[in-house]
Amino acid sequence: MPTTVLIFVPVLLWTAALFCVPSAVRGHRRPLLWFLIVSALTLTLQPKPIYEVVDAFLGGINATYFLFHALAIVAVALLDVIVQGALSAGGITRNRGRASALVAGLIITAQAVLFLSSDWRLKDIVSQGFVARWDFTLYASTTWIAMAFFAVSVSHACLSDIRKQPRMITRLSLVFVTLACLGVLLYALISLTSAAQSMRDPGFVFQGWPRTTYALALQIAPVSLAIGLGLTATVDGLTASRKTFHDRVLLWRITPMWRRLLLTTPDLSIDRKLTRPGLLVVRRPGLHLYRRYVEIRDSLLLDPTQAVSLAEQSIIDRVERQTQVPPGPIRHDGINTVV
Repeated sequence: MPTTVLIFVPVLLWTAALFCVPSAVRGHRRPLLWFLIVSALTLTLQPKPIYEVVDAFLGGINATYFLFHALAIVAVALLDVIVQGALSAGGITRNRGRASALVAGLIITAQAVLFLSSDWRLKDIVSQGFVARWDFTLYASTTWIAMAFFAVSVSHACLSDIRKQPRMITRLSLVFVTLACLGVLLYALISLTSAAQSMRDPGFVFQGWPRTTYALALQIAPVSLAIGLGLTATVDGLTASRKTFHDRVLLWRITPMWRRLLLTTPDLSIDRKLTRPGLLVVRRPGLHLYRRYVEIRDSLLLDPTQAVSLAEQSIIDRVERQTQVPPGPIRHDGINTVV
């Protein structure tokens, strides 16, 4: 895989995870955040300079190769839990979650046994791709089989749910995830067949259309997965940040008028007093903005003689529009809880 892609994909995943943080803080997409972090960490180990630094720290016995495969299995297990939980009406059951954890644990344990009991970990063959050794092939095949199985499962879930989604951004996210699954499936199938050929024929050379398809799949799959899993969260995060910024600006502008109008009727206010600097850092500025808008409106209804300039009326009108934006169509079931 080209170095630019090896660097770009982890950066893309870390960026998607960063934009997913606001949703996770609000209690949404937390499993997705963990999946993005584990996936980003997995792919961060791929660039050779990072691989060599980490491996030297771990003893220089290609332990980073084992860590990479173990993290890939954990990522697959996390995605399994996420998708199955999204498709189940009552969420994923405890037994289903334990089963996923058990399967992942057994695969990683099997990989650990194969890794520690072999001598190829001490040789420079892990970068060669397909080697005519049954222990090395069996080790890598455990990851390929798990990836192929779940690629089919996730793509089926996405395709069956895509028409049920009212938001175009979510549909687009599911298309990217499905494309990523196709790339993963191609990568796994080509890897398995090529590994089998190398075992039958020690002179096997990995070239031609399988190598080209393999390289394209390695580039398309992680990029599409990062975009698909992070697109909706990123858009929602940017939308929420934009609204919060506008709420804070309007809160700053309406506060002087709010203080002036409520001097004569302080009992109307239930909003706590905030200093001017406090307006810049207060949590949920939209809530304070709405309260002050309502209190200004009530004050003017009680005493219509209070003077309000055209500029102040313009601010009131803007706040009214800002605080009465109808919510978009959002489902809280199905795959949209993932993306």
